[in-house]
Amino acid sequence: MEEPIKTYEMPEITNKRPFQIYEVQGKTIQNRTYPHETDRPHRHKYYEICVFVNGAGKHEIDFNDHSIHSQSVHFLSPGQVHKISRENDYHGYLMVFSREFYALDTKNEEFLFQLPYFNNPTLVPILNLNSVDFKDITDLIETISKEYKQWNSFTTDILNNYLQIFLIKCKQYYLRYFADKKNTLDPDFALVQQFNALVEHKFRQVHQVQDFAEMMSLAPSILNKHVKKITGMTAGEVILERLMLQAKRYLIYTDLSNKEIAYQLNYQDPSYFSRIFKKKTGVSPSEFRSLENEKYQH
Repeated sequence: MEEPIKTYEMPEITNKRPFQIYEVQGKTIQNRTYPHETDRPHRHKYYEICVFVNGAGKHEIDFNDHSIHSQSVHFLSPGQVHKISRENDYHGYLMVFSREFYALDTKNEEFLFQLPYFNNPTLVPILNLNSVDFKDITDLIETISKEYKQWNSFTTDILNNYLQIFLIKCKQYYLRYFADKKNTLDPDFALVQQFNALVEHKFRQVHQVQDFAEMMSLAPSILNKHVKKITGMTAGEVILERLMLQAKRYLIYTDLSNKEIAYQLNYQDPSYFSRIFKKKTGVSPSEFRSLENEKYQH
């Protein structure tokens, strides 16, 4: 049976560069070095940034549909299942990079988990920008693209620093654009980001709010209070949402049984896992797998 969801490594071109940038025109990626067809949902082992100059189409990210708007940036983390449906007048850029490339300087590694739009299933990884702010982004893209095309012994370090500037600039815009809706300027936002990063690292092994609170040297009630204020969910609900997202990913891109998925997620009672999954999604794990595979059968 064909694997329903494919997983792609970094595109392999000359010198297996751990950072790459592509310009895309129209419905499909024409660049021969790009490694995969994009007409089916898939996932990557690398980070991807989609910059939409002329937006037209739909972007499905982890089972949620988003319209593609002009002057927008979409951020994809390793493991996220996504599919872009472009229209003929689409124009944009793709930047892809490995975690190892970003962490050339090891102090940068954890910074990826402090960015609101990466590794964070509680926030939408999309920025719809105004013309002035988007011009700043495209100016950076053009500088990065120019440097990329003249690759030499200095290029890796230069691109690493440009990427850092690009991501910080996007963080600045993200925090400002979502200040009212997502409380991004609230003093507790950084603490909740820390919690989200811990959940991303530990959710398979750790399910209890108390354990995460101890890691953060907080009382569980205080952690719950801050998380609820920023996300609208309790800390326990955030943990459960992440577990269910991972369960969905397992169901559609692996052949693991329900029982095996339960054990992968540290549920010792597979029937309890199935009950929780159905309560959260409205269908059993087996029904979810069947429905999703049917959806993309053709």
